[in-house]
Amino acid sequence: MKQKVILDVDTGCDDAVAMLLAGHHADTELVAALPVHGNAPLKQTLDNTLRLLCAGKLEHVPVYAGADYPLVGPIIAGDGDQVIKLPFPEPTIKPQEKHAVNFLIDYYMSGEGKDTIYMPIGPLTNLGLALRIEPRLKQAIPQIVTMGGAYATGFAEFNIKADPEAAFIVYTSGIPIKMIGLEVTDAAKVMRKDVDSIRTIQTPWAVAAADIMDIVVDIHTKHFGREGGIIFDACAVAAVIEPSVVKTERMQIDIELTGTYTRGATVAPHWNNPSKGNVDVGISIDRERFIEIMREGLV
Repeated sequence: MKQKVILDVDTGCDDAVAMLLAGHHADTELVAALPVHGNAPLKQTLDNTLRLLCAGKLEHVPVYAGADYPLVGPIIAGDGDQVIKLPFPEPTIKPQEKHAVNFLIDYYMSGEGKDTIYMPIGPLTNLGLALRIEPRLKQAIPQIVTMGGAYATGFAEFNIKADPEAAFIVYTSGIPIKMIGLEVTDAAKVMRKDVDSIRTIQTPWAVAAADIMDIVVDIHTKHFGREGGIIFDACAVAAVIEPSVVKTERMQIDIELTGTYTRGATVAPHWNNPSKGNVDVGISIDRERFIEIMREGLV
């Protein structure tokens, strides 16, 4: 039976590849996409999401627009304009009228989502708001698999930094969480040969994914001075498709809310006690298997 997932996205490049993978892999069913602020303002991430779903032949996936600002502080933006530069047509679908937060509450509280993994791969604002409105969601959501955070870098990862207060609400909720952070994603670098291999699959969604990954490889190679691009959010989807692809360790993760230079950091104690942990934290990934999962899912 396919694993149902909801993707909460701030659609830039890596979110787009994650949606294509979740929407087309034989082992997953993409129930809905929930755009939120993050890589760009909500208006842009929503448009990117609609265009991507059409280009990837996923027009049947409902889209619920979410929060356009973090709970506290200004919006910060990343690479969301990059998807719009791809040769994707104007979307032929429109978002649902219901707000993403209301959808989350209705879907999970009805019991329909009892087997559906919630996957925030952008800022956690939508779920943070939903948990404040309906605290019983803590018992209704079976698992969260999120791309965000880092336990050993000493600085804040973008998705958490974009709304630390929402992350604090989610990470202290008691919902089972698997965190796919920078330690995992940075080890899953996609090379040009990997992109070329995916392009040869020639399905519309594989070509769309390759077009997007070409942009990421170009940007990251130029920025970091070494070949390869990081498709952060696809790592989280791969960890749902095949949990063993990511090795995890139980840790106590806290969200830093006040530090001048560390606000938004996911803090793990130096001496970890797994018995007191609240999050299953990804510590490594099988890169070759990750690439294979993407190839399998984009056929």
